[in-house]
Parts: sequence; structure tokens; C-alpha cells
Amino acid sequence: METRRQGLACVTGTGYCPGTTTCAYFPDDPNEGLCRPSCVNGTCQFTTQTCCTQPNGAPYCNSVCF
Repeated sequence: METRRQGLACVTGTGYCPGTTTCAYFPDDPNEGLCRPSCVNGTCQFTTQTCCTQPNGAPYCNSVCF
């Protein structure tokens, strides 16, 4: 498994993630993804992360966009 695809998985079907995290869906499987920090107003908590947009969910922060 690729390093960028490791972490807490979203709840299948609902996309639920705990706390202030957002489900970052995989482009090759729009029903599964990983919980990542939410991107708020186009910014991320850590400067090493990028605000990633996705067609089927809220923006999320990650070192690379899926």
C-alpha cells in the first residue's frame, strides 16, 4: 500500500470521519477514502500541507492530493 494511502479510513457509505477531519476520497474509488484534516477557508493548519479539492466531498489537507 502506498504511504499516501495510510491512515484512518472513512466510514464506507457515509464518508464519516471523527472530529474536524474530512473524508478524502480516492479518485479510483469514490466510495472509499481516508480521514484527513479539514481545509478551512483555503488554509491548512500545517504549512507543509496543501488544501486539496475533490469532486465528491469537502476540501481536505494533505501533503499530496489523491
